[in-house]
Amino acid sequence: MFKKSFVMLTLLIVASVALSACSPPPPLVSAKYLNDRSLVTDDPCAAPCFQGITVGQTTYTAAVALLKGNALFSNVQSQDSPAQADWSTAGGDSCCQMTADDKGVVNALLVKLAPNVTAKQLIDKFGNPKYVTGVDYSAQEVALALIFPDKGVVAWVSPGDATSTLKETNPVVVALYLNPAKFDDLLATATLQGWNGFLSYSNYRTATPVITPRVTATPTG
Repeated sequence: MFKKSFVMLTLLIVASVALSACSPPPPLVSAKYLNDRSLVTDDPCAAPCFQGITVGQTTYTAAVALLKGNALFSNVQSQDSPAQADWSTAGGDSCCQMTADDKGVVNALLVKLAPNVTAKQLIDKFGNPKYVTGVDYSAQEVALALIFPDKGVVAWVSPGDATSTLKETNPVVVALYLNPAKFDDLLATATLQGWNGFLSYSNYRTATPVITPRVTATPTG
């Protein structure tokens, strides 16, 4: 059980880090990313569903077919072993990634978003996040990951650089869709702070965690 949970968490971390893997990394805030407000409008479906793909329910094969048939997207690239896919906006800008578990069911979907949803709109929709964690993305940009376990959503909000303060108007720049039923497994290896309002980035980075790892990974050959 733990091994599967750890592998899934590792895939999610890799997906997130991939956003900043380039040198220099692509910007966190860009109007070229996916112009999509479904996170707060539920159109065409509500989280953890994205464009007809429901994490934890939709098969990988069906999800790839949906992506290829969606005019919002282009350049859908997929492989079966391991099951993962990435795709671009209709304009050709890389925006999105997806993985599936060993049963062929989508277990994570990550979308880079154009800055059209604010932190306030997100919280008005979902309520206060349960957990927060800081992401040191680059020297110019950081993010605070607002975590909503019951919705299966992790939303990166970018307040600016490391000296900035989170504001209601800050944009959501990344949405990571997960299976709410599996969230407790993911938290087993996480270190997270609790939500305490619109505070400085440094405040959250230095706050005492409310979640610490319950288990640690045992390296395998």
